[in-house]
Amino acid sequence: MKHVLIMGRPGIGKTVLLKRLAQILRHGPIDGFLTEECREGAERVGFWLSPLDGRQILLAHRRMAEGSRIGLYRVNPSVLDEVALGVIRRGVIRARVLFLDELNRMALSSAALTRAVQDAFDRGPTVVATAGVAPLAFLTALKQRRDVELIPLSSANREAVAEELTARLRAVCADDEAVQSVQRQADRICEMIVSGEVPQLDIEIQQAALRDQIVSLLPDQPALYQLVYETRFRRLWQQFRTVH
Repeated sequence: MKHVLIMGRPGIGKTVLLKRLAQILRHGPIDGFLTEECREGAERVGFWLSPLDGRQILLAHRRMAEGSRIGLYRVNPSVLDEVALGVIRRGVIRARVLFLDELNRMALSSAALTRAVQDAFDRGPTVVATAGVAPLAFLTALKQRRDVELIPLSSANREAVAEELTARLRAVCADDEAVQSVQRQADRICEMIVSGEVPQLDIEIQQAALRDQIVSLLPDQPALYQLVYETRFRRLWQQFRTVH
């Protein structure tokens, strides 16, 4: 299970979560961008595009003179087609984790950016993206991919999701062979769950073996299985094996 798509209503904390993860992993092989609110007092008047290289560029504003109209805002297309697009292309080549914040009508109004996002999911690093609940065709297709794990974000699970993803992404970025070995075994179990072809008993045997592997290789991290992998496997089982 290579990619993560975090979904939730506006204001639930998706951008705050990605910003927290990016800060924790700031010295690692990561890239991407955040989409942060531009405010005047208590009023939201636009959005900044904030690449993780430290820049902050005005993406959209209610009083912008030119640009595409998306809802209440005008969007500067060159910020999407040049800045955001450049970040994605750079991240596909160099990063192990690529953060893409707010795949929404605003970002996906750029055909070039949409193609770049598709390319990142197809051949890039681990993508950690956020999206709202709007029924957009591109997002619907992403949600149906077998290499995309869906994480609904709520006020009740925000802290748990942050802790889980911190541990998981640290493992993705790590060069330690013990951590990589655990990661490879976990990925194999994810593939078994997603395939829908492996019996539950066989999967449970592999999960028990992973627990033993973590105890043996990482004795100083006894809660790692419960924190990261058990939650992940349960979520994937619900996503791919539960009949809705």
